[in-house]
Amino acid sequence: MIYLSTERLIIRDHMKEDLLSMHALMSNKKVMYYLPSLRKTSLDETTLALQHAIDEANSEKRCKFFFAILDKSTEDYVGEIGLTVVNEDSVGKVMDLGYFIHEKYWGKGITTEAAKVVIEYAFSYLHTKEITAGCVVQNVNSEKIMKKLGMVKEAELSYIDKQLSNRVKYRLWKDEYEKQSKFVNSTD
Repeated sequence: MIYLSTERLIIRDHMKEDLLSMHALMSNKKVMYYLPSLRKTSLDETTLALQHAIDEANSEKRCKFFFAILDKSTEDYVGEIGLTVVNEDSVGKVMDLGYFIHEKYWGKGITTEAAKVVIEYAFSYLHTKEITAGCVVQNVNSEKIMKKLGMVKEAELSYIDKQLSNRVKYRLWKDEYEKQSKFVNSTD
């Protein structure tokens, strides 16, 4: 089981006990507004999603790293963060980052904090060379998180998902991440 922590958070692989908390999040129309294809409308749908995350965590050829985010002080379920392998070659993996949290935690830096430790883990332990993330243009808060993570805007795309919507795509290369980390952690 992968278990990561920050000053305020625990980020870990899923357990069956996460079901009701996960369903409350994934069935919330406001939280899932920009991710309608991921929104769950029944407990059965959420059960399948949770089981998929647990099965992936136990897979020898794991390509999806879906984590629960918990408040370290209360152990309350905060949200979800994950990485999916989208490409792999001899140099390393390209992983796509995704996240969503309960609205009561919005605007508190929780997602950025969780994403930083997940990115560090991916670059340090998962043979990752590049991390991508994207969102619809209207989701300005998600785009702000990508910028705070040091990601660079790569593209604006048109994406058809029942309607035409403009999307932004961000990217972070491992060598750029290491340069940023060295600068941030410098004592000079």
